[in-house]
Amino acid sequence: MGLLTISGTVRVKQFWPEARADADTVTVSLARTKAFIFEDDAGRRSETHAFDNAEVVGNFGPKAAVKGADNARRVSVRLQGVDAPELHYQPQVPGSAGHNHPFRQSLGETCADALHDFTVSFGLAEIPCEVVTVVSKPSDVFDIFARAVGNLVLLVGGARIDVNQWLLREGWALPGLYNSMSEPEIRAIMTDFEAAKNNGRGLFSRQVVSTTLARFNPRQLERRGPASFRPFSDRGRVNFPKFFRRQAEHHVRKASGLVVPAKFLDFVKSKKDDVALEREKFLRLRGRLTGSRPRPEFKQLGTFIRGNRYPIGPELVFWEGDSKVVKAGTNKEITSW
Repeated sequence: MGLLTISGTVRVKQFWPEARADADTVTVSLARTKAFIFEDDAGRRSETHAFDNAEVVGNFGPKAAVKGADNARRVSVRLQGVDAPELHYQPQVPGSAGHNHPFRQSLGETCADALHDFTVSFGLAEIPCEVVTVVSKPSDVFDIFARAVGNLVLLVGGARIDVNQWLLREGWALPGLYNSMSEPEIRAIMTDFEAAKNNGRGLFSRQVVSTTLARFNPRQLERRGPASFRPFSDRGRVNFPKFFRRQAEHHVRKASGLVVPAKFLDFVKSKKDDVALEREKFLRLRGRLTGSRPRPEFKQLGTFIRGNRYPIGPELVFWEGDSKVVKAGTNKEITSW
């Protein structure tokens, strides 16, 4: 294992309400030189060009690992361990034209606005940053949507400010735990989550995070941010975003006349690739914890729904299939730094 550091800047105006970025996915403009530094387990640091002219092969075909060219290169980053309410989730359902829209989750705007205001407070249009992630090989870096997965660290006035930790500690996101994460990473996320919950911060300052499934409103769509947004004005109960995404897909499939279980729980149970394991059971596992196929200990997501009681994030670790970084236009995996 080693540590990959991605250096660049974060443009503050990308976040809602000024633009479309929500509270758990960020675009980072890459540094002109030494954008990717890999440090191996012996402490040797070196610049890597593993992602030059590379593609990520996931569930939705090959996508460029690095977008743009020359001095305008950028990467999309998914904040590890963080799942914030959705601003504009649009299910990928073939044949759903006219019924598929960018659906908005209650308090998605409030959470994104909190991150916007936090970054604005530093008084910089672009904030120097690093994305850090513990990985073994290049294919460990990106998820199936070609997003680099890691912790976003802002570099301001000599300080290092971890945005992932801030979002969870201040209660503007819920834990999204995956099999690629180590025990120390999961334990740290749980500490920040419990601090927010126990101290009534962010979403936990109101009784809005719901273990009973909140109703899906198909008329609640993405909207342009107002000049002055009032936090919590996008009121409503908050499901764990993973279930909101399933609700949106269920609605779209039904509205499009596609064959789909009538009841939402039956729809969840029909998705065989949605598998998870209780957090503490996962932390006791030994051996290989990643791969294209889930370990047999993982069970279908519907197994963990009791009546109308749904997990809110910290209870489960989800299995996410591997992606592969290849040389563009080929299926040849890039295996060295």
